Amino acid sequence: DFLYAAVLKGNGKYDLSMSRAEGMDLALRCLRAGAGPATFIIGCGCPLGNAVGYIDGMRISADTGPTWYPAFPLPSWDNSTLPSLRAMMRNSITRSNLGHRWWHNDPDCILLGETTELTDEEILSAVTVVAMTG
Repeated sequence: DFLYAAVLKGNGKYDLSMSRAEGMDLALRCLRAGAGPATFIIGCGCPLGNAVGYIDGMRISADTGPTWYPAFPLPSWDNSTLPSLRAMMRNSITRSNLGHRWWHNDPDCILLGETTELTDEEILSAVTVVAMTG
C-alpha cells in the first residue's frame, strides 16, 4: 500500500541520477524479481503506468467509506480522492477498462451494516459497480 510514497518529491533516492518514474520502475522490478512469477502481487497506491507488467492486481479506486461524500472536515477541493463511496465508485468506473488488460482490478471493498450512513440505493449501486469492475 502507498507505493507512490517511495517516489514522492523530496524523498531520498538510491540513485540521484534516476527520475522518480525510474525509481518506481526499479522498485517494482525488484519486487517482482524477489516475489517470483508464481506470486500474485496486488498494487495499491501505485502509479498505474509504472505497474504494467509487474503487478497482477491493482487497486483502481480511492478508499471507500461509510458515507457517500467524505464525512470529516477535509479540503473541499479533494472530494474525488478522499475516502467515500462516491469516490470509490467513480474511480472504479473510470478505470474499469484496465481490468483483464493490464491486471485484475481491485475496486475496494463494500461497507455494509449499521456503522455506515449509506442508503440501500447507494449500497446497491456499489455492489453493482464492484461486480462489474472487480
